[in-house]
Amino acid sequence: MPKTGLTDMAALMGEAVEAVAAGQAMGLALLKAEMEALTHVMPGDAPEETEAEAAQRRLAEEAAQEDGFDNMPV
Repeated sequence: MPKTGLTDMAALMGEAVEAVAAGQAMGLALLKAEMEALTHVMPGDAPEETEAEAAQRRLAEEAAQEDGFDNMPV
């Protein structure tokens, strides 16, 4: 008889562990989805941008900024 009680308790503990693991997996999946959504909202380097494209973009931004300074009255 006592073995049956232990077996039942072990089965309940196994189910509890599975439920906790599933809850953690769900939480991590939600965190991953939030992080992926933030990558589309936050400014930063685009992963698909090559080094040459990044350099060209920076040069264009710097040129536009310098043009704004050249128009300032002396």
